[in-house]
Order: sequence, then structure tokens, then C-alpha cells
Amino acid sequence: MIYNTLDNTDISISEFGFGASPLGNIFNNPISDNEAQRCIKTAIDNGINYFDVAPYYGNGLAEKRLATLLGKESKKIILSTKVGRYGKNKFDFSTNKIDESIHHSLKLFSREHLDIVFCHDIEFVDSKTILETALPHLIKLKKKGMIQAIGISGYPLDILYNIAKQFPIDLILSYSQYTLINQSLKTYQKKFQKLGINSINASPFDMGLLTQHNCPTWHPASNALQKKIKILANNYHKKGISLEKVAFQYTLSYKQALSHLIGIGSHQELEQCINWYKTPLDSFQKNNIQTIINELN
Repeated sequence: MIYNTLDNTDISISEFGFGASPLGNIFNNPISDNEAQRCIKTAIDNGINYFDVAPYYGNGLAEKRLATLLGKESKKIILSTKVGRYGKNKFDFSTNKIDESIHHSLKLFSREHLDIVFCHDIEFVDSKTILETALPHLIKLKKKGMIQAIGISGYPLDILYNIAKQFPIDLILSYSQYTLINQSLKTYQKKFQKLGINSINASPFDMGLLTQHNCPTWHPASNALQKKIKILANNYHKKGISLEKVAFQYTLSYKQALSHLIGIGSHQELEQCINWYKTPLDSFQKNNIQTIINELN
């Protein structure tokens, strides 16, 4: 496993990160406690030390389950969680709510500090709230030793960049921005690097869109695109090519991001991803990647 160090910290995280959102049962196939426990053990045994979660996932269920299932292992891993989003349309970046959220997370994970805390999905609130209330308060908590690193998360890279230009943060977390469908993160990477900000890329499968059986009903992609991907996946399957494998390996081959978060929905999926991680892209797959990207765009 390759580990990357967050600038200006002693935080070293695995480039293959464990996305814990599926523990909130937000995808098609709920995951049992027993299977989730196996996933966590297998991940740690294979060198994955970075776990990401949020109070929003499953209305607190994912964070609670991850904390319970990690148990004493919690102190051995690099943990990121989030503040500000607590429901589909429920956002609260007030100082009181941030304090409540941070203390709740600390208690859940039996920790004295959190490694990384993100302001969650900042594109849905006024930037002024993030710049003048949320981030300054997280800085205060960081100075108190309750947090080691702070960041912002969301989908639109232009909004993340605009906030990052105005406030000194440690890192950004975006999702579905370096996949077979979209490579926008590459365009913004140098901009973030000039600001001294690291990036974390989540969801190489584009929130399940690039999987055969786990694209959730709430996925924002159009029906036409979803149908197109299914047809493409079936066509490549007939040729002996797994679109999921290519999607995973293509994203993980991008080395500019500090880590790539993969939502772990089953033990079988995790073992498959670990095998793909250990297997480099062969020339046959490399030759097909650009063709696949062209067909998807």
C-alpha cells in the first residue's frame, strides 16, 4: 500500500481509502454488521488506514456503525468526518452545531482529537457562512487540539477553489471528479497545489453509476446516460473487459490526489478492489481506456 503525507502534518494516509457511506445503507444493497466488520478488518489487514464518514450518511447511522465496529482500532486509523450537513435539506454550520457535532464524533470514536474534519457539501449554503463562521470556528478547534486538519468538501470544483483562495485550509474532498466520465480534478489540481492544498478524490465508480448492480435510484445521472453505461458495460463484458475494474484502476492510477475514497458496500466488492489495486493496468486495458472515455463522453 502506498501512503501519502498531508502537507504540514504528520498525517500519512493510504492512497486507497475506505469510504464508509454505505454503512448508512444509502445504496441499493444494505450491509449487515457482520459483513461490515469483515470489511473493516480486511481493509486494515491490507494496509488501508484512511476511513471517511459523515453524520449525514444514513442520518448518523454510518458514523455510529463505523465507530462501533472499529472499536479499539479507531485510534489506529486516520479518520475524517464532517460537519454542516445532517439531512437531505438540513444544513447547519453554526458554531453551536459544529461544537455539538465534533463532540458527538469524539465521543462516538472514543478519541481526544479528530484527524480531519470537512465542512460538508458547501455548495448548498452561502459561501459567507463557510468563510465567516464555519471555517474560523474549525480553526479555533484546531488550535485547541481537537482537530488536526480542516477542509471543505463538495462536488463543484470552482466553488471549492473559490473558498480555498480566501481561507487557509489543509485539503479539499471532491467526488466523481476523476473518473472515466469526468476528469475535471486534473484541471484544478495545479490550482490547489499552488495554494498548498492537498486533494482527496472520492467515488471512482461515480456513486455507483459505473457499477453493474449498485447504482442507487437517487443517482442524479439522466436515464439516457444510465442506459448508455449499461449497454457499454455489457458490450465490454462480452469482450472480457470489466468496466468496473477499468474504472477503479483508471482512477487509482491518478497519483496527484492524496487518497482515493471508495465506498465499501460488501466484503466481496472490497476484496475485488484490493485485488485490482494490487494488479497494475496492463497494456490491453490502457489501450482501451481512451476508447471507453470517448464512448462515455
